Amino acid sequence: MVKQDAHLIVGLGNPGERYVNTWHNIGAEVVDKLALRWQIKLKPDKNKCILADGFYNDEKCYLLIPTTYMNRSGEAVSSFIRYHNLQPVNLIVIYDDHDLPLGKIRLRDIGTSGGHRGIEDVITRLNSDNFRRLKIGVRVQAEKRDLSHQILTKISSLYRTDVDIVIETAADAVEMTIADGFMPAMNRYNGLDIFT
Repeated sequence: MVKQDAHLIVGLGNPGERYVNTWHNIGAEVVDKLALRWQIKLKPDKNKCILADGFYNDEKCYLLIPTTYMNRSGEAVSSFIRYHNLQPVNLIVIYDDHDLPLGKIRLRDIGTSGGHRGIEDVITRLNSDNFRRLKIGVRVQAEKRDLSHQILTKISSLYRTDVDIVIETAADAVEMTIADGFMPAMNRYNGLDIFT
């Protein structure tokens, strides 16, 4: 059984080769980065996700990426939390946010979905918006008119290096949250412009 004070870090995205390296999968990429840093392997799980467990700063942590499509992200998250009786305060959901420019990330601990279908499904299935989230800005200058098309496009080589830096920074923010607490991490990263 999972310890009730364990950390569950969830990265949202869409499954399949078609969606690899798209803007909408940036949350999942952060979880991939954390797994690499912590030298733990994400493996398929029966609860419609890939999952890994390990330790960071002597804290038990679980990394989870839903393998449903984005608008059903809450299935795996709610199933894991309810089965293991985890506290929402130890949940961090990482996802793309078109309202923020590339180079900004924002931690928050409560609120609406802001129109993000993955977060909306998590809120609905948990019946609560009282959980932590890490939003990663994906707005860039070369925009498509259709937002849904924009976030599902491949990240071009023009932006890939910057995206990799943002992913590293987001992973740093998760690690600081675990080691030092949510408020210190908010104070450190919410006003940060990564590229200045």
